[in-house]
Parts: sequence; structure tokens; C-alpha cells
Amino acid sequence: MRILRMWPIEIGVKARWLSAFWTGLFLVIGLVAQAQDPNNNYCVDRKGTAEGGFTLEKDRICLGETVRITAVQPNVVNAGYNYEYSGKGIPLTPTNLVTYSGYTKPGSYTIIQVGSAGSGSIACKVVTVLAVDPVKFTVKLCSGRKAVIVPDQATLGQYDKYEVYWGDGVREQKTRAEMAAQPTHTYTGAGSSYTVTVQGLYNAPVACQPPVESALIRPVSTPSAPIINELTVKSDNSISLKYQSDATIPVQLLQKDASGIFTASGQTGTGSGTFTVQTDAKQVQCFQLQYQDACDNSVGIKSEQVCSLVLEAKAGNKQNDLSWQAYAGSTSASNTFRAYRIYKGSGQAGTVPNRTTTAYTDNNKIECGVQYCYSLEATVGQTIIKSAQACVTGTNTEKPGNFGDILVTVQNNHPFLIAALPTTNTSTSYTMTISRASSPSGPFQVVGTTSKNTFTDESADASAGSYCYQLTYQNNCGQVSAPSETVCSVFLSSQSPTGLDWTTGSPFSPGNVASYSLEVVDSVNNISKTIILGGNTHYEPDPNDPNLQSQQYRVVAQSADGVISYSNFFTLRRDPKIFAPDAFTPNGDGVNDTFLIRGTFFDKFRLTIFSRWGEVIFTTTDRNQGWDGTINGQPANAGQYMYRVEVIDFTDQKTVRNGALLLVR
Repeated sequence: MRILRMWPIEIGVKARWLSAFWTGLFLVIGLVAQAQDPNNNYCVDRKGTAEGGFTLEKDRICLGETVRITAVQPNVVNAGYNYEYSGKGIPLTPTNLVTYSGYTKPGSYTIIQVGSAGSGSIACKVVTVLAVDPVKFTVKLCSGRKAVIVPDQATLGQYDKYEVYWGDGVREQKTRAEMAAQPTHTYTGAGSSYTVTVQGLYNAPVACQPPVESALIRPVSTPSAPIINELTVKSDNSISLKYQSDATIPVQLLQKDASGIFTASGQTGTGSGTFTVQTDAKQVQCFQLQYQDACDNSVGIKSEQVCSLVLEAKAGNKQNDLSWQAYAGSTSASNTFRAYRIYKGSGQAGTVPNRTTTAYTDNNKIECGVQYCYSLEATVGQTIIKSAQACVTGTNTEKPGNFGDILVTVQNNHPFLIAALPTTNTSTSYTMTISRASSPSGPFQVVGTTSKNTFTDESADASAGSYCYQLTYQNNCGQVSAPSETVCSVFLSSQSPTGLDWTTGSPFSPGNVASYSLEVVDSVNNISKTIILGGNTHYEPDPNDPNLQSQQYRVVAQSADGVISYSNFFTLRRDPKIFAPDAFTPNGDGVNDTFLIRGTFFDKFRLTIFSRWGEVIFTTTDRNQGWDGTINGQPANAGQYMYRVEVIDFTDQKTVRNGALLLVR
């Protein structure tokens, strides 16, 4: 416990000091007691506090201005202020400043004064902080050079009045109600553009200057008629319309209903753009544009009536038939019908100049089973009207024509066919069926199909025999051609030990073989030559040619038109020839003095002579060296001996011959 020491003082001073002390003490005790109720709004219920008082310079200020306290009740001392009182309790840290610039947003704020007027006192006032935001607006332009200000209602704020400057010298002040009613003005001058401004204002004593909002406008006298530049049917339930209109006046899209009356579709625009309408596009639909006067919603100027086109396509025999309704939109001297254009895919197929002509037949190379998609386009004045695509599959009830030239040749030891396909009643995609037999008379069995004009018969071994073929062609509609003429591969073989033979069936259709030639490939030296044979179907190689031990051949057949067909490759091999005498007479007379082996078609050689007891008495690998009838340099006895000849021919084949010889002296 703190002990207060009392000092003697002059009695009058002591009395005044005690009075102030107790007054301040009671004030503090009272305020502390009040502050213990933080939920009490002391501007509503003072709970025993005295009435304070102060005066504001202005109770309405603009955002950013300073609020000022200009006078305080004389009986209020030790005054403190809170400029944003929350309504809960008494602020414990009020400021003694009489100006405040801390408001950051518009609104109403309570200022509370806490002081003493004989006891604790409270006083409250409300200050309104006003927004200084611009008044946003747009300007609608109407025919007759009339303009309408359309304010953004959310930006009218708390302004007491509004100043409108029309840009032509006319300046007006409007009330909130007048602004909400959209003020209008008619320009009487000849100017092409004006700047319209709008500013919100507060009554005195508020003196701030809110910002000015402006808009550049170009009054419209009488706009030119709107135009539908293009109408396109996008799908069965969608139509798009490209349009062009005045950039300052809204235009609305009208659509003709079932009773023939144009009604608003609910779509509007300005300038240029595209309208998309969800409707039954499989039926003809008609449209019109109409200016929607922004001031009085008058009828305004209309465009020409534009109607859609609906195209139908049906397939006939080798032709597609197209039909449509005659164009139903408006035409005039300035909006003339020009022509219909028919498109097949992306290319133009034809033109119809007459509006009332409503059919077209396309018989230009219509193929069976192929899908064709058409579209119809009309030009009327400045407008292009496009239908949706109508697709149809081509039909053909006639059989395909006959095959042209057909060739069969041998490639990689398999028959390979090339065919000139039929040229009538055909289709882009088709099936060629290949049937095979072992002779021209059949019977034929299907061995494959293809969607090309060539075919390799992988299942046939061209070195095993001749194969004959027939072809058929089937178009997309299932129509099948007559079988082609038969073509047969040339088969080369040997029907005799020393000769070559080949089959005579023609590999060409139509026509027969005009001549044959034989290609010769030496399998040892890989040297090729050609032998012209004419009409022969057999060839006999030279039996005395020592180099023709093994050779590869193939026949080349040629048609009258110079077309070539090849046979299989065939190798003709001949065994080595070995000639050995039965006896010899080594007596030095120069006749038959040596046992010498002669022969052809061999590369390596070994000769061995045996005694009658099987002993080797002579051997050589020189084919030009024979036995001279001596043993170890001494004449051998007359009598019978055995020999063995081993040769390896040019094809690396080994041949062995054993025999007896007689030595005569």
C-alpha cells in the first residue's frame, strides 16, 4: 500500500486542488467502470454519463478530405475522440486530435467524444464520407441524330445532381430521377462527332470535384439498310447468317413463322457479325434484319428477305439426281437472282441460271459404291445462300466390262500377273479374283483376291510346272465381270538327257507367243547370252562343248506387241566324260606307248595304278601325264593291272572310275 504524504499548502489552493482531484478521480472511476461493459453502445445508452458536445466543420465530406472539429462544449475538459466508433464500449485510447484524414472508403462513420463535464461525459456525431467514383454510361444513337444516355445505375452513387455536357455547347444538370430515366438530346448542328461527358456533383458545402466520364459519339441521320451477306445451313438443326449493318444502331434478326409472319428471334447485334439459329434446317427457313431504334423502339429499316436452300440427292443407274425448292427469298431490280451452283465435294459440278429450275442430274463418271456429297449455292444480289450437303452412294446395275491385256510371268520363282482392268461399269474400289488350274482347260480354283491389278501367286512353285489363270472383276455394287481369257506361265524343264523343253501355253491375253529366246547363264563363270529360237519349244545344247558341263537357262516369250514373259530358271547339268584305253604297248614305237586318261567336264584329277596284288605302283594328278609301263624306272612285266580314276567336275561333284588294263610287250 502506497502512503500519500500530505504537505501543508495555502488553504484556497488546497481547496481548488482537492476539487479537481476528486473530479478527475470520479471521472476515471466512472469511465473505468463503464469500459468494463464492452458490448454497450454509449452513443445510444450513456448509462449515467453526462452529455458532452462538439461541432463539426462539415458532416458530409468527400473521400480523401479531412474531417474537422471546430468547437467543443465549454464544460467538457480532457476530451478525447475516436473517429470510427464501433459501437462497443468506450475506446480506451482516444486521440486528442481534432482533425482526421484516415477514411479509406465511403460510408457513414460515428465520432465519439469521451471527456468530463462535472463527471464522465459522452458525445456522438455522424459524418458521411461520400464516394468520388465516375458515373459510367453508354450512349445509344438513334435515327434523326438523337442520342440517349444510358447510365450504369450502380455508379450513380450518392451524388445530389449530375452535369451532362452534350458536346455541342448544351450543358444540363439532371436529378437522380432524370438520369435514371435516360436523358435524350437531338443534335441540330452538322458535326459528325461529339464528346459527351457526365459528372456527378454534391451540394454545398461539399466542394470536391468527382472525375468526369466521356464518350465519343457519331450521330446517325438515316442508316443504310442492313444486309445478310451469307446464309449457310450448318446441320439439320443449325443455320448461320453473316450480316452487315450500321455500327451504331442495333439490328435484330427476324424469322418467318409457320403463318408467314416475321417475328423477333431474340438475337440482336451491331456492325457486322454472325447469328446462329437453332431451327429445323431440313425445311426452308426465311430471315430478315430490322433496325431496332434505340430511342423509341420504332420499326426501322429492314433488309431483304433471305431464305435457306434444302437439297435432296437420289441415286439412279450411273447417275445422281438432285432436286430442291425454288429460292423463296425476296428479289428486286437491285437484288436480282443470279444463279444456282452445284458442288460435288469441293469442286463445282454445274450451274443452273434459272431461279425456277429446281433439278440437276450428274452423270459424270458416277461409280458404283462410291459416296458423292453435293451442296447447292445461290447468289442473290449481295447474298450467298449455301445448303447443307446431301450425300448419296452411286449405283450401277450393269456388269463390268471385259479385261484388257493380261500377262503372267515368273518373278522370284512365283507366277506374277499384271492385268488391264475393265474400263466400263467399274468403281474406285474393287475386288479382282484369281483362279488357277494346271492346264488351260481347267478346272479352275480360286487362289486369291486383291484390290490391285497385280498379283503374286505365292502358293505356286514356278519350277514345278506351268500354271494357268483366269481373272474376274467385282465392283462396289457386287456386279462381277465375265472371266478373262486364260494365261499360262511358261515352264522350262528337260524331257531328255541332253535337251531343254518348255510348255506352249500363252502367257499373254489376248494373243499367242510370237517368238521365244533362251537366256543362258553359265553357273561357273556367270556369263549370260541370249539364243534366238523363233517358234521352237526345244533346244539341244552342243554336246561337244567342253565348257557346257552345267548351265542355267530360262525362256523369254515375246508377244507380237513386244510384251515379255519369263519362265522359271532351269539348270542343265552333264556328268563328266572319262575315256580310258583297255591296253597299251610301251615298246618305244611311238604308238600307244603310254596309258593316258582323256575326258571332259572335270577340273581336278587323280590316276592310280595297282599291281595285281593291290600295290600302288604309279599315281599322278596331272591329267596330261600317263603311266609309261615302268616300276621304279624298270620295265614292268606284261600282264593285267588295275587303275582308279578320281575327278571333281566344275560343279564340285566327284566321280570315280575303276578298271583293268593290259600291258602288252
